[in-house]
Amino acid sequence: MNPVKKQIPVLIHRGKPVCESLIIVQYIDEVWNQKSPLLPSDPYQRARARFWADFVDQKIYSLGKQVWLSTGEAQEAAKKELLDTFKLLEES
Repeated sequence: MNPVKKQIPVLIHRGKPVCESLIIVQYIDEVWNQKSPLLPSDPYQRARARFWADFVDQKIYSLGKQVWLSTGEAQEAAKKELLDTFKLLEES
């Protein structure tokens, strides 16, 4: 249902696709106007959340794909980079 990348994540709401993690989070916050929003109300904290969501979209998904589709030394290098990236996320 992602018209450009043909990949997940995709939220289907009322039969229409909403694509990309951060856009989905923002959409949920806007549509359901929750008492406990997914994104922080503080502009700086919201910017940080958006940064890390974009980082995951750009880095984690591509590394996961490399791990899944490669073999041998290329796969091992992708695994190491993915683990290093997870450690970076945990430290932030």
